[in-house]
Amino acid sequence: MNTALAQQDPVLALRDASSQIEAASAALAAANEAEDRISALSASIRSLEDGLASLRLALQASKAEEAAQQAEMMSNQEELGQLLATLIALQSTPAALSVLHPEGATASARAGQMLTSVTPALRAEANRIRGELATLSALNTLHDSALANMQTAIETLQSARNALTVAVREEQPLEGDTVSQAGLERLAKASQNLAALSAALSERFPAGAAVAGTENLRGRLPMPLSGTITRRFNQPNGAGIRQPGIVVTAPALSLISAPQAGIVRFSGDFMEYGQVVILEPAPDQLQIYAGFGQVYVKAGEVLESGAAMGLLGGETPDSAEFLAESSGENDKGAESLYIEIRENGMPVDPETWFATN
Repeated sequence: MNTALAQQDPVLALRDASSQIEAASAALAAANEAEDRISALSASIRSLEDGLASLRLALQASKAEEAAQQAEMMSNQEELGQLLATLIALQSTPAALSVLHPEGATASARAGQMLTSVTPALRAEANRIRGELATLSALNTLHDSALANMQTAIETLQSARNALTVAVREEQPLEGDTVSQAGLERLAKASQNLAALSAALSERFPAGAAVAGTENLRGRLPMPLSGTITRRFNQPNGAGIRQPGIVVTAPALSLISAPQAGIVRFSGDFMEYGQVVILEPAPDQLQIYAGFGQVYVKAGEVLESGAAMGLLGGETPDSAEFLAESSGENDKGAESLYIEIRENGMPVDPETWFATN
């Protein structure tokens, strides 16, 4: 990649991300009038979250580009200072004295040639620096605009999440929902871990027919939220404990969607996992999601693929917290979703099911 293209990339990325956010914001405004308001709001929220993630990456890249250019200019500062001092000294020397070189006429001619060669080089270097300064100025202007857009988008996103929560609560309960929440709570209290809870649920709800549309999607399931995998299957956590699942870190209050159609077998608090949702997309499989701040679904509901299951925990991050790259489970402004998948009661690596690229 050439230098000019490398300098343009951050600018183009910032503009593309801003356009993505504008389109998602327009879709959110239209979602309130959609026939299926919950589905429209969910799709628009996910689009806005993706746009914000793109804007964050673009801002990080442009900041890195700005820092690199500033470092290069600082490294050349001493050399440029010497060149400028030499040029000024030569230009201020009277012509008669420059001819009377101590080493004779030949040395005087050589000095003149040096001045002739130094001047174009210095001019070219000055033009290059002028171009870099113009790029830095454009990046700084875009930074300010992008940060303002980011804060506005975060506020819009929070309003949309509130609207989605209200829409879900207003929706009438599904007919035929006879699952006893009190019974599930007793079941959870009697279970010592997720494995025991999963086994108890499988025993309570005998295997039946798979939900329509749950054909084998191994390796092709969409992730339930936009985030980064920060702990992999059976990888030890900070306390050295291995868990048969993965951890996905994302900005606080991110939307969590059902990756495929299925029956909600459990929804509620469970031990140190907090609020948990267990989805059964097929008779021999359970998908376990833990780390909700708000849960929208109830046990017994049949969800469509992409249905909103709830929001991640935490509080609305400000633009500085959101801009910080989430590289760990304990980063400020980030929250984590724990995911397990069990087939015939045995845990399998969720990354074999999800399209994690």
